[in-house]
Amino acid sequence: MKQKHRNTSHTSRTAAKPAAAAKPVAGAKRPIGDKRPIGDKRPIGDKRPVGDKPVGDKRPVGDKPVGDKRPTGARGPARSLRPARAAAPAAAPTRAPQPKEQEDFSVTSCSCDNCRAACQNAPGWFMPNQIPALARHLGLSVEETFRKYLAIGVTRLADGTERSGVMPHKLRDGKKPGSRWSLAEIAQPGRCIFFDRGKCSIYAGRPYECARMMHDRGDQTIRLRKRIIPKWTDAALAPFLKLAGAAAVKRRGRP
Repeated sequence: MKQKHRNTSHTSRTAAKPAAAAKPVAGAKRPIGDKRPIGDKRPIGDKRPVGDKPVGDKRPVGDKPVGDKRPTGARGPARSLRPARAAAPAAAPTRAPQPKEQEDFSVTSCSCDNCRAACQNAPGWFMPNQIPALARHLGLSVEETFRKYLAIGVTRLADGTERSGVMPHKLRDGKKPGSRWSLAEIAQPGRCIFFDRGKCSIYAGRPYECARMMHDRGDQTIRLRKRIIPKWTDAALAPFLKLAGAAAVKRRGRP
C-alpha cells in the first residue's frame, strides 16, 4: 500500500503575511508624509504661501476680508453701510417745582409815616384773589370775613363813571362792616379796621393798593387804582354786593 506524500515545505503550509504598516515617528503630531514646515496649519496639499487666503476664497490676493462691503482699497476699519441713527435730542433740563406761595402774616410793623396816615384815613383796595387768603388767615369763611371786616368802596373815574371794589372797613360812627360806601362817605377819614396801635394785623396780606402805594407820587397812586379796577368785574363783585344788600335789609329790620 502506497503512503500519501505530505508536503513539508514551509511556504506551502502558511499563507503569505501582509506587509506591516509603517509606524508613526515617536512624538510626531502630524500625519506621516506631511511635508509642510513645522507650524504650518494649512490643510495637507495646500501649496499656497503661508498667510494667504482661506481655502475656497477665490478673490484676488490682497482683496478685502470676507464680509467687508466697503469698496476695494478702502482704508480704516470696516464700517456698516446702514445709515447712522440720528442722535436723540438732549432732554430739556427739568425745572424744579416751585413751592407754593406761603401765606405769611408774621410781619406787622409799618415804618412809613405816610403809610400810617393812609391807614388812619383811607385804606386801599384788595384784589379779588386776596380775599380767600385773608379769610383762611382769620379762620373764617369769605362771607364771614366780609361781614366782620370788609366793605365795598367806590371811586369816580375821569369820565364820570363810578366803579366799586372791596376794601377794609373804615371805623366810623354809625357805619357797620359789610356795608356799601358812597363817595361822600369815602371822602370822610376813618381808621382801617386792621390798623391797631401803629401796626397792621394783616401786614403780609394787606390790600394790593396798600402794599404798592407811592404816597409822594400822586400820578402813581392814580395809575395803581386804575390797575385794580378792571379786576373787579361784575362777576367778581356780585357776591359782595349781595352780602352788602342782605346786611342792609337786616339792619333796616326787614324780613
